[in-house]
Amino acid sequence: MTVPLPPDSRSLYRHGMTPDINHDESARINVLASLNASVAATLSASVHLAYEHDAAPKLTADDLDITNPQAKIGATVREAIRPSPVYQSWASLRRAIQEMNRQNARHIAYRQIDSLSQRAEALSDDRTTLQLNPSLEIPRYLANADNHLQAGGYHTEIKPGDMTAAATYDVATFVTAMGMFGAKGDSGGRGITKWLAKHYPDFKPKRILDLGAAHGGNTLPLAAAFPDAEVVAFDAGAPMLRYGHARAQSMGFSNVRFVQGAAEELDDSLGTFDWIQSTMFFHETSGPALGEILKRIYALLNPGGMTLNLEQPNFTPETPVFDRFLRNWDAWYNNEPFWVQLHCMDFTAEMIKAGFDPGQCIEGGVNPDLEPGHYPAWSGKINRHDHERAKPKPEKSGYNGEGWYLFGARK
Repeated sequence: MTVPLPPDSRSLYRHGMTPDINHDESARINVLASLNASVAATLSASVHLAYEHDAAPKLTADDLDITNPQAKIGATVREAIRPSPVYQSWASLRRAIQEMNRQNARHIAYRQIDSLSQRAEALSDDRTTLQLNPSLEIPRYLANADNHLQAGGYHTEIKPGDMTAAATYDVATFVTAMGMFGAKGDSGGRGITKWLAKHYPDFKPKRILDLGAAHGGNTLPLAAAFPDAEVVAFDAGAPMLRYGHARAQSMGFSNVRFVQGAAEELDDSLGTFDWIQSTMFFHETSGPALGEILKRIYALLNPGGMTLNLEQPNFTPETPVFDRFLRNWDAWYNNEPFWVQLHCMDFTAEMIKAGFDPGQCIEGGVNPDLEPGHYPAWSGKINRHDHERAKPKPEKSGYNGEGWYLFGARK
């Protein structure tokens, strides 16, 4: 079977803060990204065969009944398939690739910890657009889980002014996504602005808030699409914001402000907004935080304003128990603890609880928007969700199985 290959790591866009990557480090990135693609394209199908051959015969009707809490989250399949050598090989490789990816990216970032700070100092002409809060208490859902196996998470500082967590994220995401996030790592932001232009062509926000913006990869496409708007990139991690601020300055953006804070503590000190956006943010919060954040979003939206959020697809009653197991795998083995609960949530119901009118709620799917030529024609394209076997039909409303699930509302 031919395995699609990711783009070469040298296709990554080099901005003013991109860490220097030598030949051997670039080769490691390519090997890990290609290995990740191979596991997704070939071994994932073998896991389904192992399930049918080894695990399914052990399962009872109760094990497959989603009214059973363990079946609802796929845990019954996890226990039944755990002894399978095929599953063990697949799972071990997935975990090992992620660990090696983080190790390689951290090595790249750590060896230039001082030069990154010096570059940021030289690039950050407008300090008023970076607002950090040294007294911020990091939310427990971040402080207690090293998401993505990132040691210390994305908020930890090795030394004052540290940005290595952000540099690690910038490099490692290429391997994790196998190039699906584009040369600038911005395919989510590009995708949502393209979706917005198609479905709401007359919507012209003047103030935009991007929650969980990280280093601003998916924020800058919003600023590019609406150059006259004021854009606020909001995140809890100071290293991400320092790096993102300098990165944006190096790329010529002057309409983006980077602000540190906890989303569940948002208040009107930032003003109100026409568009509040998030990209793959809510799955790294918690149940109580999610509900509170949606209430804060509602309070900060101007009349006629909109919130759009790209996320992991939630389960529907038709989602097979095997798929529930696969899609929750990262919760158990990649430090994504909230995935289990999030996958079972009804986001339209959550929007209504936050105050939004049921008739104004939005649900759909957004595909990543990639630059032409990012994936060479000979390489084929693979995405992170190819291992999910049963995908909804594209013509159905809701998640389309190819990219991100979209939920939101208009006020």
